[in-house]
Amino acid sequence: MNLKLAVAAASMLMTGIASAHAHLESAMPADGATVTASPTSITLMFSEAATLTAATLIKDGGKPQKLEPLPATAAKRLSVPAPTLAPGHYTVEYRVVSDDSHVMAGKVTFTVATPK
Repeated sequence: MNLKLAVAAASMLMTGIASAHAHLESAMPADGATVTASPTSITLMFSEAATLTAATLIKDGGKPQKLEPLPATAAKRLSVPAPTLAPGHYTVEYRVVSDDSHVMAGKVTFTVATPK
């Protein structure tokens, strides 16, 4: 009986590992970073290939702005062009779909410093 339980537990563990979803590993600019110049692109790096379905840039106190064009294919590293950004605090909200059809949303924040 204990052998059956151990096999069932191991099987469930392997299924959980196999169906893990894509998660954000890093970003450029990095989450919480302060940059000295406007970035030319926003790059998101995921644990596995994903398709970027939405990306929005929001400056504190400003209107949301869609980032386009979105990459056409799934990849672990996804980049979108960024408009020229004035100094301030920004949030990038994104939504991706992983290869297993799991939808994940998240956000990254960064600050563009005032030039000295």
